[in-house]
Amino acid sequence: MVLGFNTSGISTDDARQENLVAGLIERYDKRLPGSGEASHQGRLSEVYRDAIELNGGSLVSASGWVTTMGLLGGVLGIWALPGPPYLLDLWEMIRTGRYFGLGLSIAGPFAIFFIGLYFEMFSPSEMPIYFDRLRRKVYYVHQGQRKRFLLFGPTTVEARTADWSLVDCELHAKMGGSTTSFRRTFHLLFLVRASATDPTIVDSFVLPSVEFPGAMWEYIRGYMEAGMPPLQAGEVPPTKGPQGIKGFDMVEALKQRRRDYWRDWKEFPWTQLWQHLVLPFFVVFLVVNRFVVWTAQTVTWPKEIEDALGAPITEADLAVDTRHTLRVAAAHPDPGHNEPAPRTDNAGNWR
Repeated sequence: MVLGFNTSGISTDDARQENLVAGLIERYDKRLPGSGEASHQGRLSEVYRDAIELNGGSLVSASGWVTTMGLLGGVLGIWALPGPPYLLDLWEMIRTGRYFGLGLSIAGPFAIFFIGLYFEMFSPSEMPIYFDRLRRKVYYVHQGQRKRFLLFGPTTVEARTADWSLVDCELHAKMGGSTTSFRRTFHLLFLVRASATDPTIVDSFVLPSVEFPGAMWEYIRGYMEAGMPPLQAGEVPPTKGPQGIKGFDMVEALKQRRRDYWRDWKEFPWTQLWQHLVLPFFVVFLVVNRFVVWTAQTVTWPKEIEDALGAPITEADLAVDTRHTLRVAAAHPDPGHNEPAPRTDNAGNWR
């Protein structure tokens, strides 16, 4: 079950639409193209002979914002009460054993901080989703909801397998932003049915924050249903970083900033000035981010899944891929030989 989404009941078009599931925009049909174009939008993190890996999120990147905002907001909130007398009141509650009142007094200013602790600490270090079109399977990460110490501590994190035929995909939108502007964020929610005859939802997983959801779904559908190559013409297989995770890392970014420090002052002086003004806030965030990374739980993939995936493909594999099952054929160099770009026909098959 995925927090923040309605994943209860049964997964049928009528049931989901009649129950007015909050945030639900569309349920995709595997038989029909979701868009005229297909794009993984940089979420493709590995390509195998018969499977693809899509990056469902990584805590090595910039996680910890909610916890940081909650921590700073709580400190400022206590100081505004005002600070020293309020702290003396808290100490008096501890001394006299009024722990319930103490908990309420702390929970108010630090409510967002505790929410950040719950969602950001001890989460999976990364949540890849593997689509295996040879075996018609999907491999994903499941995270339990019960924390070891109520709001803090690890949960159960495990790799799971679902039959592709039992997986339904929905487009969901969530509102976010500030008091002056709102922004919709799109997510692809995958629901797992109990069986071919029982549409009861037994599990779910999500591909979050998708900019062009129709094109992303068509990339997945085209790969699993219509034989579409995972790589476009001229595209090279993605590679993972030294930690085994493909994506942005805060420490590596700081090393790069150090190398480009004086150049950035010359090219972006006002940006550099603003970043130095908010440096105290960033230092707090960096510390929180390191705790998020240090407490992240590593997912252990069963050997049968690793054996099914095999080794990632390389440029050498593409060189001998004469049938272009791994990468779309490049346009013919002869101007008079115009090879059409890959697209779907009326049946949704890629050609």
